[in-house]
Amino acid sequence: MLVALDVDGTLYEDGHVPPETVVAIADAADRGHLIVIVTGRRYDDLVRIVPVELLAPVSCCICENGGVLVADAHSPLVLLASPLDPALVRALRDEGVGRLDVGFVALGAPSADLDAILRARDAAGSDRVVVINKSSATLLPPGCDKGSGLRAAVDHLGAHGVEIMAMGDAENDIPMFEMATVPVGVANADAAVRALGIPITKAPAGLGVVEAFERWLA
Repeated sequence: MLVALDVDGTLYEDGHVPPETVVAIADAADRGHLIVIVTGRRYDDLVRIVPVELLAPVSCCICENGGVLVADAHSPLVLLASPLDPALVRALRDEGVGRLDVGFVALGAPSADLDAILRARDAAGSDRVVVINKSSATLLPPGCDKGSGLRAAVDHLGAHGVEIMAMGDAENDIPMFEMATVPVGVANADAAVRALGIPITKAPAGLGVVEAFERWLA
């Protein structure tokens, strides 16, 4: 199978990834499964928070909510959507929006500043779509999401026809759930994920990943 894994709230929670999860991912890769990370984070931020041992068996990473593909640490980033316009960054700063997370494609900001974000987007003449995920808001090109990113990973890996298991915890994971043969939410998944009626693990986050692997990848 191709196993697509969200990071925050799925692999990574409370500042760490459980060591059991790292072992389970390595074991799944050893048994021939393709592991793909699908995250809203920038790649440079991803490698800062997860253990290097976790990334070693990963076939590729989809970052910035579907906007960037990274084959490995030694390969250049591949943009999967239109690059971020600096004018949009300036407009957000002019509106007083702080704590910007500036990527190559995605632009993140606190969801509490949504009104200012929308004003800045319109002032910049941008067609970016705002995706809300808990306390964050991300501005993305139309059609760019975790589903489009996962499709790019399938193309990159030549994994057409391979069954997909997707795991996540939040509303922005729904586009990759829609592609999955086996969509699974972890126990700490939000209401939008639970409303899909997909299987939910008993354990939260990383331990939920271990539980799901034992059930569906055995």
